[in-house]
Amino acid sequence: MSLTETYFLGANTPEGFRSESGSLQSDPRIKRLLILKGGSGCGKSTLMKTLGARAEEYGWSVERILCSSDPDSLDGLVIPELGLALVDGTAPHVVEPKLCGCGANYLNLGRYYRESELRPLIPAIRAAKAANAACYGPAYGCLQAAAALLRARRELLGRTRIQAVTEEALGQLSEGRLPQGKGQGRERRIYLSGVTPEGLMTLDPGEGRIWSIQDGYGAGGALLRELAERRKAAGEDVTLAMDPMEPDAVAAVLLPARGVGWLRLHPAFPAPRRTLLRLDLDAALEAELPAELLTGLREMAGLERRLLEEAVAWLRMAKARHDLIEELYRPAVDFAGVTREAELLCRELFTES
Repeated sequence: MSLTETYFLGANTPEGFRSESGSLQSDPRIKRLLILKGGSGCGKSTLMKTLGARAEEYGWSVERILCSSDPDSLDGLVIPELGLALVDGTAPHVVEPKLCGCGANYLNLGRYYRESELRPLIPAIRAAKAANAACYGPAYGCLQAAAALLRARRELLGRTRIQAVTEEALGQLSEGRLPQGKGQGRERRIYLSGVTPEGLMTLDPGEGRIWSIQDGYGAGGALLRELAERRKAAGEDVTLAMDPMEPDAVAAVLLPARGVGWLRLHPAFPAPRRTLLRLDLDAALEAELPAELLTGLREMAGLERRLLEEAVAWLRMAKARHDLIEELYRPAVDFAGVTREAELLCRELFTES
């Protein structure tokens, strides 16, 4: 059963931009990786969209990797049946081949710029890039403040209370007896949630039995990590969705072979449609708290939400300024050449298969 057909490999976090794009080179499903290089507006996302649509016409499944700074744009594409992946390898999600030409190689779309037309625009391009970059400092500052409030709310609950609640919850999350597998299962990392110019997003984890965990305190990260380790020890492969607000914490554990998963939901982030509520950690953690403390915790949560909204506003401004950069570049791009490149790739990749 398929899970995670649409996801992020990068995230805007309190620590800045975090990327898992390099993990594609260690994904055992992928035998060939094309790393797209080229600046703004040169057609990287358009080429991947073209290949994805053509692959679906052939009947193959396609995984689309969205850009967290522009969810309408693609950062990557995976066609599992072909063992093929394409990824945008330019900054900020830099990807370089471990062994160039040995399963991974470059595709330079920057060669379709007509450089003579761009030279007179250099001052305008530099100014637009500076204006775009200036928006990320305030955005990440808001995320840092929101993350600090999240940690403070968790500390006010106390470690003893959190440990007692999460230990009890772990038993409730089991899906029958663990399988008796051979060897250690593998893990791969993605993001299902994102702080984006379009708002706070949680992508649909796909078809299957997905249990949601209400977790506004971020208390369930260790819980899901333990669940993942048990599954891996039983020989199952797991997909971990990391938390953009605490990028080393697990926000979801998915078992693609079983079509089963567990997803932590922060109240500020929208819930995907196909989930079943299994646990409400917030209710358990807040049970019997003094009214004064509970009021304070909820006021802090409201401030955290407003900081997240402010971060989104700055990312929206960054996106608008990035659009201006692309407007400067696009007239100087040979899009007919990019289209030919896409057609040649389709012929080469899909005819071979």
